[in-house]
Amino acid sequence: MRGFKILFANFYDLILLLAIWFVVAIPFVLWQGQSFEESPAVIFAFQVYIVGITYVYLTYFWIQSGQTPGLRTWKLQIVNNDNTPINRYNANLRFIFTVLFFPVGWIGLFLPKQQLLQDRLAKTKIIPIEYS
Repeated sequence: MRGFKILFANFYDLILLLAIWFVVAIPFVLWQGQSFEESPAVIFAFQVYIVGITYVYLTYFWIQSGQTPGLRTWKLQIVNNDNTPINRYNANLRFIFTVLFFPVGWIGLFLPKQQLLQDRLAKTKIIPIEYS
C-alpha cells in the first residue's frame, strides 16, 4: 500500500512540475525565438535549465520539511535512515541518483522493502507520518 502512496505522491509532484516547467519555459523560448529549434546547443541549454529548475524545486522541499507538496498530500516524509531530517548532502545524492537511474529506481517499490533505489543509495527513506 505504501508503494502506491509513494507512486501517487510523485505523480502529483510531476503534475506540479509540468506547470512550473511550462511557466519557466516561456521566457527561455521567447528569448531564443526561432533559433530554439535549430540549434542543438540551445536545446541542450534548455534541458540543463529545466533539470536545474527541477533540482531547486525538489531539494528545497526535501530540505525544508522532507515533504514535497505531493508527499505532504499523501502524508509521507523523506528522512535519513536514522530518521533525522534530510540534509543538503543527502538531498543532492538523492536527486543525482533519481536522474541517473530514472525509471529503473522505481523497481524498488515492488520489492518487499518498498524502497526506491535512489533512497537506498542516498541513505534516505520515505516514511508515513501522522499529523497531530
